[in-house]
Amino acid sequence: GDAGDPAVLIQAHVARARVLLIATPDTSRARSMLDTARRLNPTIETVVRTHTDAEAKLLREDGVTGVFMGEHELARGMLRYTLRRLGIAPETRAAH
Repeated sequence: GDAGDPAVLIQAHVARARVLLIATPDTSRARSMLDTARRLNPTIETVVRTHTDAEAKLLREDGVTGVFMGEHELARGMLRYTLRRLGIAPETRAAH
């Protein structure tokens, strides 16, 4: 279902969840999900995908526990890969 619909979060038992992970590219929909989840479970940890530094700042100010921006995560992944290939960082299981 569409987690933007509060009924879907209720049926998913968000009131008992420890963490809510939101990966939608729609910031307004993500904020709606956050509001619903927090009403049902004030202690829930939240992790949200974002697209801009401004959005990330607002989400952090709103108390989102983990904020991840695609471009930053891609850059980190590329750097880890390059360092492993150069022998500067240890290999990991997820090495490409």
